Amino acid sequence: MEAIARVVVSAAELLEAEGRMLKRQVMRLGVAVGFGVIAVVLALAGAGFLLTALFLALARPLGNVGAAAVFGAVALALAAAAVFGARRLSK
Repeated sequence: MEAIARVVVSAAELLEAEGRMLKRQVMRLGVAVGFGVIAVVLALAGAGFLLTALFLALARPLGNVGAAAVFGAVALALAAAAVFGARRLSK
């Protein structure tokens, strides 16, 4: 009977230790995901500002229509590169 009690106590202690480790890992994962989301938002904002700067830089010599055409081509090229990269990573 004493051996069974020791096994039950040992199993409970093991579960408690594993639970603490799981909690720690989940917290670390949550912080990492949070920083990842912040990085993605900042990267998208930076890309938006760069594309806006390209448009404004081209608007003076090419006019609004020409700048919009070049801007659209660059945006489509970036989107195509992102799709190509995503497809390559998914295989």
